[in-house]
Amino acid sequence: MKILSIIILTILVGGFIFFRSWDYLIKHKNRQAGKKYCEEKGLTFLSAKSYELHTRLYFEKDGIKNWANYETDRNYNITWKKETPIEKLELKKNKE
Repeated sequence: MKILSIIILTILVGGFIFFRSWDYLIKHKNRQAGKKYCEEKGLTFLSAKSYELHTRLYFEKDGIKNWANYETDRNYNITWKKETPIEKLELKKNKE
């Protein structure tokens, strides 16, 4: 009985560590996708924050700071929730 309890506890702890590590890896890959996008589009990457259903990219260009939300697929290709960062910058420039 004692051995069975130890085995079950080990499986639970191991599963918890595995899934937490997997979640961290996914969030890291999502941030890297946002950073790569910024490099390709000539934006300055400030940070990326992961939420449950999306990641928020904080960026800057020509002294204008802004943010945009995106999701990634299995290959970490970005799909923007609304406007792309370039569109958001254009909207902000036209407002001013």
